[in-house]
Amino acid sequence: MWGLTTSRPRYCLKIGAQTLAWGEATRTWRGRYRYRCALSPMPTGAIKLSPMDLNVADMSAAESRLRSLTGSTRDIRFAGSVWLSDVPRPIVLLLPDLSVRATLLKLEQFPAQLEEQEALIRWRLGQAQLLPLAGSKIVWQGFPSYGIGKERSHVVLAVAIQETILKQYESLCESVGLLPQEVGVTSFRLFNLWLKAGGGRKRLGRDLLWVSVSDGGLTCFVIEEGRLAFVRTKLLSVQGLQDEEDLGRDMADNIVEECSASLRACREYHPDLNVTEIVFVGDHPFPTIEQALNKELGLSTERLDWEAIERMGWTHDGGNTSWAALPVVAGVM
Repeated sequence: MWGLTTSRPRYCLKIGAQTLAWGEATRTWRGRYRYRCALSPMPTGAIKLSPMDLNVADMSAAESRLRSLTGSTRDIRFAGSVWLSDVPRPIVLLLPDLSVRATLLKLEQFPAQLEEQEALIRWRLGQAQLLPLAGSKIVWQGFPSYGIGKERSHVVLAVAIQETILKQYESLCESVGLLPQEVGVTSFRLFNLWLKAGGGRKRLGRDLLWVSVSDGGLTCFVIEEGRLAFVRTKLLSVQGLQDEEDLGRDMADNIVEECSASLRACREYHPDLNVTEIVFVGDHPFPTIEQALNKELGLSTERLDWEAIERMGWTHDGGNTSWAALPVVAGVM
């Protein structure tokens, strides 16, 4: 969502409480893109997700696991000689949804200059006290109004991350020779990937619920008549489970419950909302989720999956293709 340079890194790292995901994009001489992904379990307790408190609880354990996943630093060679050694690799860094806070702003006017945009957003956030501003980095993504009567406005998805939390993640990356040039949020990158794969803004032609489940949290976007109307991130609670089958069933029930709660909350402000379908993406297979959503909410379900990557012309070039690896491909596309 935000970056330091205009060049696009070829590498993406997603850090989670349970899993590290690493993705690499390459381009063939014919101009075709390929991707390769790898996963590694994060040591238990090394990362503790929070939007307010420091996330990296065990820096040395997280650094060791990250180094083994991403490999060593690189050397720049010319004519068989090393010109520069231990050169950091620029990356896209994706943070968990549970490490940030997000809200929506509705603006009648939106300046063209970034400095003016930030000033306006910070002023509105300060007025409404929607997000903590002290010691926070604020980033945003705009969603212009599309076809809602004669009303013309801008909806801005504003995200706040504590600078101390961001600094921890950046320091972890830099310790193993990785330089975050872009920093994004997992679900928001996946949402943009879904838009690209589905044909862009025209895909937002009807009311729908977009749901992402990762790192033990759920993020919901509600789209009304082509415009982002509601956003909510919630920690999923799973207790008293005995085996994997119980876990899957309980998680599905919890996801359905939180989706229903999100729709109820959105309808308080948008009573004409008429959601008929859900787009779902998760870091686990959740084999019963479509059936559960259809049964309890009466909504058809579409998945964001690896076929979306193929439709965009990207080719798998080895490595991991589990659900948890999908965000790092979204990060480099």
